[in-house]
Amino acid sequence: MQKIIFIILSCFLLSACELEMSDNGKLDGNWQLRQTDTVSTGGICDMSRSYIYWAFENDLLLVRDIDNGNQKILFRFEKKGNELYIHSPHFVVTKDELTALENDSLLSPLGIEDIEDHFFFEELSNGSLVIKNESYRLHFRKY
Repeated sequence: MQKIIFIILSCFLLSACELEMSDNGKLDGNWQLRQTDTVSTGGICDMSRSYIYWAFENDLLLVRDIDNGNQKILFRFEKKGNELYIHSPHFVVTKDELTALENDSLLSPLGIEDIEDHFFFEELSNGSLVIKNESYRLHFRKY
């Protein structure tokens, strides 16, 4: 009898849980920027010694630049097929305070052109990510 009650209570508890699942697949996780290519000139910049990280989870993207005072910018993103849209950036002041980012001057060193940017996936695997916008091709490794 106790086993039956335990099973019934367990079923009720598990059915009450609401888990939000992401459809991002291999994109979710932490990625370290390793190389930036300039599309128009073919220039290549080795970023492997920099500490710029992009972290994807659900519909949020956190871009951290540890070399620049651990600067953090939080974006919303949408992944649609072979395309990645990032928008609505907020500068992380403290863990409880965000400020809307209205100037794109902080974004260029991170490989982002504008407050709203559009990338195409060129490669997405368990350990490698390559995305491209109009100006840059960004190479990442899974961290």
